[in-house]
Amino acid sequence: MITVSNESSAVSAIEAQAIQEAPKPARRSFLPFRVNFSSERALNQGFLSLADQAVASVTNFATGVIIARASSKEEFGLYMLGFTLILLVTDLQTSLIATPYMVYAPRLQGRAHAQYTGSTLIHQVVFSLLATLVVIGAACAARFGVGPHGLEPVLWALAGVGSLIMLREFVRRICFASLKLRTVFIFDAFIGVGQICGLLVLAHFKLLSASRAYWVIGATCGLAVLCWLWLNRHHYHLRIDESVLDLKRNLIFGKWVFASGLLWTASTNLYPWLLAFFHGAAAAGVFAACLGVVSASNPALLGIQNFLGPKIAHVYAIRGRIGLRKFVLKISGSMAIPVSLLTLIMIFWGDRFIGLLYGSRYTGNGRVVAILACNLLLSAVVFSYSRALFAIERADLDFALNFAAIFIMLTLGLWLVKIHGPFGAALGLIIAGGVTSILRVGAFLKLTSSAGTEVGVES
Repeated sequence: MITVSNESSAVSAIEAQAIQEAPKPARRSFLPFRVNFSSERALNQGFLSLADQAVASVTNFATGVIIARASSKEEFGLYMLGFTLILLVTDLQTSLIATPYMVYAPRLQGRAHAQYTGSTLIHQVVFSLLATLVVIGAACAARFGVGPHGLEPVLWALAGVGSLIMLREFVRRICFASLKLRTVFIFDAFIGVGQICGLLVLAHFKLLSASRAYWVIGATCGLAVLCWLWLNRHHYHLRIDESVLDLKRNLIFGKWVFASGLLWTASTNLYPWLLAFFHGAAAAGVFAACLGVVSASNPALLGIQNFLGPKIAHVYAIRGRIGLRKFVLKISGSMAIPVSLLTLIMIFWGDRFIGLLYGSRYTGNGRVVAILACNLLLSAVVFSYSRALFAIERADLDFALNFAAIFIMLTLGLWLVKIHGPFGAALGLIIAGGVTSILRVGAFLKLTSSAGTEVGVES
């Protein structure tokens, strides 16, 4: 699968560690608490987190390359459309289920912790079933000609194994929250090896298609999830009554993160669907290849962002808004330097990379890669401003700003895709990203323009 950086990504392993190190009350409590970092331990956990992210990203990237080379542009485009659905549901489950768990679970011990983990597992299963019902409905609609040609087998495959792919992400977040980074590394490595080997076997016998790829991915994820559930069966207790109460708390906590993530995911992941509607699945496949080349740097970027998210919250807790403002300005400038070098490489040699990785039939799209690389630079620089809004408890404002991206996508972006195909989709993305970035930076700078009410604790 192609990995795409997302501004609304879940709490990182390092952030979970900061929460873990807070004093744990004996009772089940959900009160605010002080964050404290142990730098040496955070560094070790950070390396493990980065290693796991590299394994997951390499697996996703290799999956895309194998499918693109072993099948047609249309099949690769259909795979991309299915992947956008996976991105959507995993972002939603992260906001509603995994993120609250990472915040609340470390405060609990013993039976209370096991019950909350069981509640979260129940939430995940129910959410997966609901998502599966929606996909089944979409598959039935595709049978009657709704949607791109050839999408029906992909939707039925996702209906069959999509819940297993979602459970894979759920297990990863549970392990992160418990700081079991070695476990999640082994978990992701097992899935990566099985997934890539399965796809290579299908490719060798010329049987690989988008739908069969998802069956392989889902089967591998399912086997790994079943092993994890059995090995950790004493660490969760399933109780329906507790799960209802915990669901209410989770919804209160995650509603703005969920809403903001939903808008952002929709504004970025609907472009392949627009391409498929106006130009066919092959155009979506070309766009996926261009995006895949740019996303090759994701392991490093996501690792940095996983560190920056909790670090921003830590700086705000100690230095207040003025200190946060200085830190964000400094870190955004620092991020611009290495990503700018990557952007220049993609501008000059992006088309060659497409041919090298995905095959000559995808070449001739250097302009698309260049624009997507510029959009990656923009996202990397502005990421800290989005996290800073979360830190000062203005996720509601971040949510409102994402409406601009949706509006641009449904107006100018729609026209650009219709007229210019993948090139128009890339233009739509960078225009929407540019406008929302200006608004987001302006909003943060205005909110931190004066000392206001300082928040600080003794370090």
